[in-house]
Amino acid sequence: MKAQTIMRSELPNPAFARNNWRILNGQWDFAFDPEDQFQRGGVDGVKFDRTIQVPFCYESELSGINTDEPSKSVWYRRSFTVEEAELSGSVLLHFGAVDHVARVWVNGTYAGCHEGGFTPFYFEIGGLLKKGENVLVVKAEDSYAQEVPRGKQVWGREPRTCFYRNTTGIWQSVWLEFTGRDYITDIRITPDLDQNRAHFEIRTRKEQAADIALTIRKDGEVLGTMTVCAGDRRTCCSFGFRENGVNAIWDLYWTPEFPTLLDVEVRLIRDGQVLDTVNTYFGMRKIHVCGERIFLNNTLLYQRLVLDQGYWPKGLMTAPSDEDIRKDVELAKAMGFNGARKHQKIEDPRYYYWADKLGLLIWGELPSNYDFTPEGQRMLMNELQAFIKRDYNHPCIMTWIPFNESWGVHQIVGDPKQKAFVKGVYYLIKSLDDTRLIGSNDGWEQIGLTDFCGIHDYDITPTNFADRYGDIEETMRGSVNFKPVYARGEAYNGSPILITEMGGVKLKNDGGWGYNQDVENEERMVEYLRGMMQAIRSHKRVRGFCYTQLTDIQQETNGLLDADRNPKVPIEIMRAIFG
Repeated sequence: MKAQTIMRSELPNPAFARNNWRILNGQWDFAFDPEDQFQRGGVDGVKFDRTIQVPFCYESELSGINTDEPSKSVWYRRSFTVEEAELSGSVLLHFGAVDHVARVWVNGTYAGCHEGGFTPFYFEIGGLLKKGENVLVVKAEDSYAQEVPRGKQVWGREPRTCFYRNTTGIWQSVWLEFTGRDYITDIRITPDLDQNRAHFEIRTRKEQAADIALTIRKDGEVLGTMTVCAGDRRTCCSFGFRENGVNAIWDLYWTPEFPTLLDVEVRLIRDGQVLDTVNTYFGMRKIHVCGERIFLNNTLLYQRLVLDQGYWPKGLMTAPSDEDIRKDVELAKAMGFNGARKHQKIEDPRYYYWADKLGLLIWGELPSNYDFTPEGQRMLMNELQAFIKRDYNHPCIMTWIPFNESWGVHQIVGDPKQKAFVKGVYYLIKSLDDTRLIGSNDGWEQIGLTDFCGIHDYDITPTNFADRYGDIEETMRGSVNFKPVYARGEAYNGSPILITEMGGVKLKNDGGWGYNQDVENEERMVEYLRGMMQAIRSHKRVRGFCYTQLTDIQQETNGLLDADRNPKVPIEIMRAIFG
């Protein structure tokens, strides 16, 4: 392919990085297959008659296509070259995310399939490659089905209310990694703040005995090394931190104010030969609940969250650049928030990287489906487990939210099966990750099995807040805005109470719609925001809030920033209100 300017050419996942990698983003051949007919004639029968810029979905402007025409499947093709030396080990073909089903061929041979529109996958393709030019073909299948986990994508062509344009096909980076025949497949790091230790679980794909060598650094300074014999596929070890003249233990802690990251180099070694090297990082960070209070590193935490949906005007769910992702994290912090609720989206790994590096607490939320079916349950659980697996090491993530406002479990108030499913998901997450907080059904109709109570209330004003939440026990037993706080037969368990969606104020001249009343101008918006936040903060049993929302998105114009990230109120004023 001729030289081209490639958007999104940065390292796709800094939390699991090898030195020898190659981006495959850029211009690909593309074809619509509206009735899903091309594959009947074999991959060679696909009629590629367009080009597309990967990793942008065809519905986006940055893709170069920009249409909402539905297509049951779409096809991608590009060529790439490999050198003979690169074929001596393993070649891993990575996809950040493809919505919703991806099928992959290399040089005409089927490499594999993946289902799930928000989660990563890879194939080992070394045996399918040849020296010189190779051809990669991807088929993506998608639909408007409501049982598919889709988050904020509307099930149809026209966006409406709080649901937005669809994303079909490749929407995160594609890249190659070159490593040895034996290689590291997963690194799981669990900080133990109270014992000043970090526990490592490392998985490998290997044929013979080998060792694993770890080097841990802070700002380039080596804190320690260890070498252990690699297990069959899984190796566990731990590293203890000690006080010395340079670092006190608390200097290693990760917080939004001081986001200290510890770099880890993991090498797979046999007879002195390095077979694979992966670089990652983690933060010494602890989140827990005690009664009605939340603690970060054993210090009381008040949550100041902004709801962030991660959409851009030209890229939809894909940010135009890594700098745009960083800017969203910086803006949230500059406006006085110490965290963000990443709403209905498993975000690009670069977002969590910048939140780790700059210091922003993140609530990780599973994209909902909207029909309760056995197939939908299966797909939801697959996405959930892949989400936790990929992002377990990020210190920024403090909370998992599996359900929002009864989406996908609309009958939870009275249906014992749906209630059992939500409880089962809570226990599943707890079994996968007991280091973070877990919600149940955030917003309303919650179950008692939850680490906190999250209430959605878009009717908060300085005058009505005291009446509504004055007797908090009565509020927990009743309803907010005609929605019961807890499902039938469930009750408040004494956990922290947060207003996890509120605000939604919009300027009258912005058009579109918002969750709350229109205000005439900037001065009225400031007055409204200030009064609302003073009311919430005056309540001693409310432990935090989440303001809706960071930016305008398409027809929804209740952002603190417009869609191009321009503030509607000066940043310093918002910082005084929210900070």
